[in-house]
Amino acid sequence: MPDHFWRFLIIGLIIYSFIIVGKVIYDNYEQNKKVSKQREEVADLREEIEGLKLKIAYYKTDTYKEKIARGKLRYALPGENVVAVPYDIKVEEKSGDTDSSAIIKRPNYIYWKIYFFGE
Repeated sequence: MPDHFWRFLIIGLIIYSFIIVGKVIYDNYEQNKKVSKQREEVADLREEIEGLKLKIAYYKTDTYKEKIARGKLRYALPGENVVAVPYDIKVEEKSGDTDSSAIIKRPNYIYWKIYFFGE
């Protein structure tokens, strides 16, 4: 009888050891997945930081400052003339079969012809 008890105890310990080892392996696998995911996030954040540094460097240039001054503040250099070009007119067409809107757009050279020579 004690011989069966020791066999049962040893088999139980072996099974328990396999369960513990399996759990440790699974936990290690999950930790490695988390680490690789965080490494990818760090790489993405570093790329974003580099992009933001490039944007900051661009925003500090005279070209950007001049672009903003011309575009948003309506500034011009001495001797420059500002030319205003009208936007295209949107025309909506409704047919009995479909409800679609079409934009009538003229080629750019026609706008220049109208600007210099009139209609």
